[in-house]
Amino acid sequence: MKRTLYALCAASAATLPAGVLAQDSTEVAWGGSSPGGVMYYMVGVAGTELGKDLPDVNITQVTTGGSTENALRLVKGELDMGIVYGSHVYMAQNQEGPFANSEKGDMLRGVAMAYEGPTYFVTLEGEEIENIGDLADKTVALGPPGSGTVFNCSNILTALGLLDQVEPQLMTFADAGRALGNGQIDAFCQSSSPAAAVTELAETQDIRILNYTEEQLATINETYPFYHSGTMPEGTYSGVPATEMPYTTVYWVAHERVPEDVVKRMVAAAYEKQDTLAEGHKAWAQMKPDVENFQNLGAPMHPGAEAYYRQEGLWPEG
Repeated sequence: MKRTLYALCAASAATLPAGVLAQDSTEVAWGGSSPGGVMYYMVGVAGTELGKDLPDVNITQVTTGGSTENALRLVKGELDMGIVYGSHVYMAQNQEGPFANSEKGDMLRGVAMAYEGPTYFVTLEGEEIENIGDLADKTVALGPPGSGTVFNCSNILTALGLLDQVEPQLMTFADAGRALGNGQIDAFCQSSSPAAAVTELAETQDIRILNYTEEQLATINETYPFYHSGTMPEGTYSGVPATEMPYTTVYWVAHERVPEDVVKRMVAAAYEKQDTLAEGHKAWAQMKPDVENFQNLGAPMHPGAEAYYRQEGLWPEG
């Protein structure tokens, strides 16, 4: 969104000496998540690294609840970019779920697939909780209010008939990690990996990632088709083996108002510095166009992203 100092300082422009006004710059408010969440660190490293190559683009990291809030604030025009679950892009187009009372999300535009993220439940070794079914009658933190994690965890517990059987708590990822470590809750749910809150807890205590059965995974995928089964690799967290769990695709999304040239240059810089971004957070290593899958959600790609992908021969034929 183009904003000059004339627009930003209109109220006080009369007090400025002639010739003081600066050149045009583009402000980009980019929503991530709360500290301890994957999206928070992804946007943090991207804002820092892309800003080095694009001095005329002022990227501001906006702390939010996560995907749900990012999508809702994009729809309202309060954000310029956000990291958003594909399921939320789809629901925003159809005004379903969290978007039932919001404006239709036809201003959302795809930039790139950010990563594929699993949803899983974390507890401590030694607890009498070995699988998802054992969460019944337990206190479980589902994530911060407005987060995609709450959305995913609630969906999964609903599909498995457990949502009404747990005592849910809403708290930030960092607070949930501390609460589990202190024995204040029995488990917490996390979407995407590696997540700082889980990594930090695993450094001081033995954690357990709860297993899903094949039947449970099939039930989740049948109930909510925007999930698919995948494997969280061994070594994602200390002492945790490879684990099958439900995955969802997560996208870098922009508002349609962000200028084409700004998005094109941001995307170009992101791919050029993808290794550096991945050093800041591993999830950036998964970034790719994923054009057809995004468009199948009902929203188009941003013209700036399309221009870059066509230039680089990455736009799908046909």
